[in-house]
Formats: sequence, C-alpha cells, structure tokens
Amino acid sequence: MTRAAKYLDFIHTGPNAVAGKYLRMFWQPVFCSHELGPGRAVPIRILEEDLTLYRGDSGFPHVIGFRCAHRRTQLSIGWVEGDCLRCFYHGWKYDGSGQCVEQPAEPKPFADKVRIPSYPVTEYLGLIFAYLGKGNPPPLPRYPKLESSDISLDVVRLDRICNYFNNIDNSLDNAHVR
Repeated sequence: MTRAAKYLDFIHTGPNAVAGKYLRMFWQPVFCSHELGPGRAVPIRILEEDLTLYRGDSGFPHVIGFRCAHRRTQLSIGWVEGDCLRCFYHGWKYDGSGQCVEQPAEPKPFADKVRIPSYPVTEYLGLIFAYLGKGNPPPLPRYPKLESSDISLDVVRLDRICNYFNNIDNSLDNAHVR
C-alpha cells in the first residue's frame, strides 16, 4: 500500500491503521453487562482485534488477549478462577492485567516473565466499556440524565458484522435495507 493510500485508509481499524489509532483514543462499548455473569468468559472482536472478555468472581470484568502465550490456545474456552482466567490446554493462569500467575507442570516456572495484552475496563449504564488505546485512558463520558432513577434503560446488543464505516454509510443511505 502506498503512503498516500495508507493515509486515506479510514475504513480499517486495526491497531496501526489511521482509523484504528483514532478510535482507540476513546472508550468502546464491548458487551452488555447483564450478558456476562461471574465466572464467564467470551471471545470478542473489536476494532479488528480478537480479545477475551471475562468476569471474575469479584464481579469485575476484564479484557485480556485472545490467546494463551504458551500454545496460542483461545483463552475464552478456559475457565475463570477467582479473578483470573486459566487456559484449558496446559493450565497457564492469567490475571486481569494479562500477567501469567501460574504455570503448572513447568520444571522452572517463569510466569513473572510472561504477559499477554490487557486493557482498562469499566461498566456504565448497563454496558462494559474497554479502552484499547495507549497510555492512561481519558475519563469515561458521563450522562447524568440517563443515570436518573426515573429512567429505565433496556440495553441490548446488536452484532454488526461490518466495520464502523459501512455501518454509518448504510444507515445514511436509503438504498440499503440492512
């Protein structure tokens, strides 16, 4: 891809794409709070990145890398132990910061040297938000009118299997029915 084409590529949202770098500057809603009970892990895909979302026994959600650092097994099919997630293949265990904290069957554990990606997470108005950018996240925007006890919010998930630009383009174009 030429330099000019790379600069004009605002459709792709991977970590190194122009739109990806921009969108990662903001908190992104990644899941509905009520759909993620304690002890549950699910795979998510956001901004062209596969990740693992899980809720520890404490009730706090975590977003970490998609695969175990050991044999690259999908972590969401492992199980939650306390506030950690254990890989089902060889049992390596990761905390919410992505730090490996246990390596069963290893002759000389080196868990403190192993880390997978992790991202800040918060819950607000029935949604789980993740900050995928670099550095410290900005404050999550607040909407006091929606926090009122007089308002009842029904939060639902709508999976759109397209990128953000196609979603916006199709919603503004009456020629498309979906």
